[in-house]
Amino acid sequence: MTPRTQTRPFDDKAMWRRLVACAHPDAGGDHDLFIWTGAVKAAVCGGGLRVEPKPTARTSQRPPSPSPPDDKPRIPYPDGADFEEATRAALRLAGADETYGGVLSLLVDCYPLEHLAHEQGRGACYKRLAAIAHAWGMTKEERSGWYRCAECLPLSDRHAGHILSKLKRQAA
Repeated sequence: MTPRTQTRPFDDKAMWRRLVACAHPDAGGDHDLFIWTGAVKAAVCGGGLRVEPKPTARTSQRPPSPSPPDDKPRIPYPDGADFEEATRAALRLAGADETYGGVLSLLVDCYPLEHLAHEQGRGACYKRLAAIAHAWGMTKEERSGWYRCAECLPLSDRHAGHILSKLKRQAA
């Protein structure tokens, strides 16, 4: 018998985040691979690989499927990370980084909020990070660096939402 390498379960959220992040076109991935990865994730994690019994004349309607989990591609975010410490780290980097310091400095008044706790404990989605990059006027190269910066800090979804709302207010 050949030994088998132990792997994480097929529905492991952290591994899917890493795979989707690597396949994202702005992270150097391929667009078709990114789309395919999302479809495979939906099939594996959303239950699309289940074998359903063939419908009979009496059972023409299937029961409604459960709502899909949050499947937005996100940067990895450590479980139990301290939101306030992550904010302080971003502000320290804002003072030292010429390229992304301006956008990170918008977090100066970003405080934890109980009603947004769900956003404070998960990584920023790439869609929000892309919207920030667009609103800030970043080039493609700067945008890729922005994603790496957000991953290294890491930025939570709450951080990204705060930055984006301030940029939208400034534009109005």
